[in-house]
Amino acid sequence: MRHEFKAATLLAAGLLSVNAAQASLIADGPGLVYDNVANVTWSSNGNLFGSVYATDPNLINQIIAAVPTIHDTPNVYDNAGSGNYNLSASDFSSVGYMDWWGAMAWAKYLDSTNYLGHNTWELPTTYTQTCFGLNCTNSMLGELFYTGLGGTAGQSITTSHNASYSLFTNVQSNGYWSGTEYASNPNYAWFFYTVVGYQDAVSKNGNVYSWAVLPGNAGAANVPEPASVALLGIGLLGLMAGLRRHRRFG
Repeated sequence: MRHEFKAATLLAAGLLSVNAAQASLIADGPGLVYDNVANVTWSSNGNLFGSVYATDPNLINQIIAAVPTIHDTPNVYDNAGSGNYNLSASDFSSVGYMDWWGAMAWAKYLDSTNYLGHNTWELPTTYTQTCFGLNCTNSMLGELFYTGLGGTAGQSITTSHNASYSLFTNVQSNGYWSGTEYASNPNYAWFFYTVVGYQDAVSKNGNVYSWAVLPGNAGAANVPEPASVALLGIGLLGLMAGLRRHRRFG
């Protein structure tokens, strides 16, 4: 009985400590990483477009065929300021970087192909329009850089990061588009620069990379929920109490 009680104690304590110290980034099934702070699921490939293009040089034509037009706030780059931007091959590069409309189309293309069984792919969001420069965590990309990956202001994410970095491949030391337009000037959109952890708004016709996300815990069926782990620990604590009473009165 003493050995059973000790085993239950150690197991419950272990489960509860894992739950309490749970990392913000969790492998969430093949090709997915869940961020339980931002509550989004990232593609585990930080340059998915470049990887797919390497095996399918017709990818750009496929994207344009599936998503020929991007609708945004009317700006000088649209067709006569109409809020409609017609895509062309010049919106993309073979190595993975693209302008803002290309990045938007890439996320929509992932939806149209039901990539990894999901059709809610999108670009990461910038929550507020108030933080420029270093140490901005008011965006999904900023939260990923500083909180999820433990990045350091002024240093590239590829050289300064925590253990969760190993959950990803092809993370670029470059810029990544946000899907959020810059409210003060619709010619611009937000982006995050992983070379130094810098956030800013730049012209939509600039060229940086795209990192698609899914809302919520897309692979929830594959990962125990924190509440479930806690309940299991509570159940084991109940078992411990029962063993203790049995020993006292048995």
